[in-house]
Amino acid sequence: MVDTVLVANGSRLERDQLVLVTGGHGLLGKTLQSELRAQGFENIIAPKRNELDYLDLEATRAFFSEHRPHVVFHLASVVFGLLGNMENQVRAIADSTIINHNVFLTSAEMGVKKIFFAGSVASYPFPYTSLPLREDMLWQGVPHAGEFGYAHAKRHALAYLELLRDNTGLDFFYGILTNLYGPNDRFDDAHGHVIPSLIRKMHRAIHDGDPFKVWGSGVAKRDFMHARDAAAAIIAGMDQLSGVANISSGESVTIRNVVEALVKAAHYKEEIIWEVDKPVGVPDRSVSNEILREIGFRCSYGLDEGIRETWEWFENHILSARL
Repeated sequence: MVDTVLVANGSRLERDQLVLVTGGHGLLGKTLQSELRAQGFENIIAPKRNELDYLDLEATRAFFSEHRPHVVFHLASVVFGLLGNMENQVRAIADSTIINHNVFLTSAEMGVKKIFFAGSVASYPFPYTSLPLREDMLWQGVPHAGEFGYAHAKRHALAYLELLRDNTGLDFFYGILTNLYGPNDRFDDAHGHVIPSLIRKMHRAIHDGDPFKVWGSGVAKRDFMHARDAAAAIIAGMDQLSGVANISSGESVTIRNVVEALVKAAHYKEEIIWEVDKPVGVPDRSVSNEILREIGFRCSYGLDEGIRETWEWFENHILSARL
């Protein structure tokens, strides 16, 4: 049963708590660390993969035992875009489930006060019975076949956290994240997410003369959220919520809208080739953010501003960006 109960004061965040961020060096991890510091959190640890492999239970236990974090923001997982999820179904469910088990079990064993988990809108059942997607719809069917492994790893995490809460008292906030983008993303045009892959393709079109190709006809709709808005929403939710809530912009835009914003940001004048025979995944997805709005959260970024900032960041960091 999906729970969206507000947290009592005893579960609120305290600025002097030791915070662990897993997966802290990707798009959301770096942005979350920056936002935590901006909000006054100074005791933050975020080991890189070569410092701690969360697939290793004993290494995870040893790290928690040494540092004793009070709060965990658990972002680490095996992540791909649409094509990557389709091609890596078994790895997506196997590795992510092992990582989650190791972090959850150790958090409960070591007395962590509260844990955030980065869920995904890919976990919602498809086809959708109605839109926008609401939290109480999560268990009403099975996810889209193209993201089946990835989505079920995320679903399993919620069941695991609910059992731990009931059996050990570990409090949690499970955020169902929409499509994120922003600086420090992984700009992989073959396996990455929509906006960073389009930015990489645009960069190649401008600087290498490649044709700018976009999968689909542009009519598919998504909810896109800037990573800074997502980070602020996660912190607000950890401070005020327990259980499950969507983390989304609450607005649905077409892929054509995204391409138009990118064309404007890059001052691109050449032809756009729409590859209508390519897969687009779910044709239409909008995501309610009613619970976030009830606690006072509002997004700061519009699509044009967010894409312009991300494009400019990539142009200025092409040599160091993750590709």
